Amino acid sequence: MTMYGMPTTMFLVFVATILAGSLGAIHYTVVHVLLGKPVNENVRKTTTEPRATDGGHNDG
Repeated sequence: MTMYGMPTTMFLVFVATILAGSLGAIHYTVVHVLLGKPVNENVRKTTTEPRATDGGHNDG
């Protein structure tokens, strides 16, 4: 059986290559467009309040 003039196994390799090449676009669409996560997460607002790093106890 041939699909688009290619044997079935060659067609499957062709489809896998196209999907592998599109992983970046798929990731961008799902994560950044559909889920709404920012591209650069360092843009988040930073707080100026000191953070307790010793289990929640502030010495000062």
